[in-house]
This record gives sequence, C-alpha cells and structure tokens, in this order.
Amino acid sequence: MIRKRFVNREAEMKFLNEAYKRKGFEFVVLTGRRRIGKSRLLEEFLKDKYRIYFLAENRVYEYNLDKFSAVISEFFDIPKVSINSLRQAFELIVKLKRKRIVVAIDEFSYLVKHNPYVVGEMQGIIDEVLKDEDVFLILSGSAVSLIQKELLSYSSPLYGRTTGTVFLKPLRFSDFFEWYGNRSIEEMIKIFSVTDGIPKYMEFFECKDAEKEIIRTFFNPHSFLFREMVEILSEELRNVGLYFSVLEAISLGKNRATEIANYSYLKPGEVSAYLRILENLGFVKKVVPLFGKKGIYDISDNYTKFWFRFVSKHFSEIEEGFSESALHAFRKNFNTYLGFVFEDLILRLFKEGRFRIFPFTKIGKWWHKDKEIDIVALNERTKEILFAECKWKSRVNAEKVCKKLAEKSRYINWNSEKRKECLVIFAKSFSKRINEFEGRKVWCFDLKDLERIFKRR
Repeated sequence: MIRKRFVNREAEMKFLNEAYKRKGFEFVVLTGRRRIGKSRLLEEFLKDKYRIYFLAENRVYEYNLDKFSAVISEFFDIPKVSINSLRQAFELIVKLKRKRIVVAIDEFSYLVKHNPYVVGEMQGIIDEVLKDEDVFLILSGSAVSLIQKELLSYSSPLYGRTTGTVFLKPLRFSDFFEWYGNRSIEEMIKIFSVTDGIPKYMEFFECKDAEKEIIRTFFNPHSFLFREMVEILSEELRNVGLYFSVLEAISLGKNRATEIANYSYLKPGEVSAYLRILENLGFVKKVVPLFGKKGIYDISDNYTKFWFRFVSKHFSEIEEGFSESALHAFRKNFNTYLGFVFEDLILRLFKEGRFRIFPFTKIGKWWHKDKEIDIVALNERTKEILFAECKWKSRVNAEKVCKKLAEKSRYINWNSEKRKECLVIFAKSFSKRINEFEGRKVWCFDLKDLERIFKRR
C-alpha cells in the first residue's frame, strides 16, 4: 500500500483556514464515514498551526484522559499532569497557551461511546471555559449516526454552539486522474467500482491490472478490504446479521421492500425500520424515477455494493481459504456489475456539469413497467429533454441504440408536442457513430471522449 498525496480537499481546507483566521472562539465538527480522509485533512490543515492534536482510541474513558494529558504535557513541554476530566484539560490549555491555538480531538465518538456524559461536559467547557478565548476547537468522528445525534441534532447539549460543520465526502471520479496519473480510464472505472473514491481504499490499488488487484484485496482472508465492511457495520449497528441480509438482498437486485423482506426472512412491516436506519447512516438510498412517485432501494456507495454483491455470500468460505466459488461468481458477473456502475457514474458526471449539452433543471432515471431509460434530463423553461443510454460494451452501434431509445422515449408524456429532444449514447467504444436520428441531435461519448473531458479541466 502506497500513501498517496493529498487530493481535492480545497473547499474543506479553505473553510477551515477561514475559520482559523477569524479571532475568538470557533467550533467545527468534522465527520464522514470511516477511511474517508478526516485524519489526513486534519494533518494537512494543522501542519503550520500552533495546535494540539489528540486521537482518541476505542478504549475506556480514563485511558483516553490519561493519553490526552500526555499530549498536552508534551506540547507545552511540562512534566506530565494528572487530568481527571476534559474540563480540567481545557482549563490547562487555556492557561498555558501563548497565542491562538487549535485543539483537534479526532475520533471524538470514542469518548462519547465510553462516557455518554462527555457531550454535556463539553457544553460546560464551551460555555464557561472557551467561549471568550482565542481557541479553534475541532471535534472529528467516524461514527456518523452518533456524531449526528450527540453533536448536531436539536436535542444535543451542543446544538447551536458549532460555528461550522464539515461532512467529508468521497473523492470524485475526476480526482482519480490526479491520484493514479497516466492510467487507463477503463482501469480507473474498475477501481472506482469497488472503492467509490474513498481515499484509504484507493491506496490498495496501483490501477495497472484492476481485476487482479481486486481479487488480491477482496478475496484474500488476510486483506484489509475483505474484513472492513464487517467492522464498519459492527461499529454503527446492533443485530448486524439482519442488516447484512437486507444489504445483500439489495445488492442482488431485490430493490423493493417486499422483495427485501422475503430475502431477509422479515415481515414487510419490519423491513422498513431496517431500511430507514440504513438510509440515515448513508448505506442505502431510495431512488424515485423521474415523473414517478414509487421508488426502489439501492446501495449508496460502490464499496458496500461490491462487497455485498461478491463477498458477503462467500465470506465464510473465503475466510477458510476456499475462494474458488467466490472467484467464479466474480469473473462471471463483474462485467454486468460494471454496467450498473458505469450508468451511475455517468449520472454523477451529468450532475457535476461535465456534459455541456444544455442546462437541465431535472435529471434522473426513468422506468415504467417493462420500459426503462438510464438517464433523462430536461429543462422546464426551454422544453429541452435528453434521453441517455449507457452501454458498458465495445463496438456499439449507435444507430441501433438510438432506435430503441427513441421508441422508449415515446412513453414519457412530458411536453410531448412542444419539446425538443436529443439522444445521448455512452459506451466503451463504437463501431458506428451518428450525429442525428430522425430529426433528433445525437451525442456519442466513448471512454476516450470521457478521458479528454477530464484532462481538459
């Protein structure tokens, strides 16, 4: 595993630096899922600052207090002080600091986990010790549900005391070009399909032969990414087995509540509670078709989606060293899986404004009964609408795809008499491109076109 350079956190760094430049007390909460790069962001931000950085551990509260005491004592170059509370620690910091200081507590959620009263204690610290001081306090945590409930919710003692919140998201696909350098875009899409732009996961890949690297990192019982999903869910949830069944069902294409319930041996009324919790934690999303009301469930990120699609059912076998059936399923179905990832990636790129076809006011997937269109985007003012098809295939005949796409588009009744239509085809490569089909403008993008779009930025 190679440590990569710091990539695309300009907006977050700018926000933190602007908060630092303001005088007086500032309090920012930094959160996001595990391995998203919170500690690395703090490391980069704190480099040239007068600061105390403390990384809490998943151990008893008293242990962490003792560790915090050692960090403070080392920073101020004084004999180790015995600290019996967080309040005492901050009183000491305020007393000894020589100028504006940043105090960053990383994995603050571990302190809350082992001492539920620590949030109330922090309220007193902020109101009575820090609020009139030149101190920048940062609390960071990976247990998203706990951070949201204990620090950010209306019922939290700290509600209204933060001056900012940074919710760190995965890197965008465009960042893969900076991260991996001169690598094939096809290889990058394969790596994106299993990492979703989570920096820690990306460090396990060189992006030279993606499928071999995926086998090495997911189907080896000793590998980090093989066990990571279990640790993530175990930290966030109780009764993990049932949540595993729910996520596994969705990964296998069982996207409606009744289908998920049947697969998970749950009653339809019970599954909704599990789905709601998974939605709140960011593992699951509900996708509603454009012009529709009833949605389906999907897994939100590609690491979780891949793990439950290819690893979950074979976990025990792989753990015992018998990975043959898992590898057979992977080799047989990975290309089909990539088709769904490619479609989702293109939708993300549309939302980022990568394709300058026309400015749209609505975008999404569309389906009705047995008809489905990968992406539909429209402009309500100009009455423009586009229909896009994503094919994870080589040598695609664009004319044949357009014919089927145009037929399906007739089932969408939006401004059917006045609208201006265009068709967009995405593929690995084309055997035949066209610019027009039955009076509609046609756009064709293959992987080389996408690569040029990214390298233009």
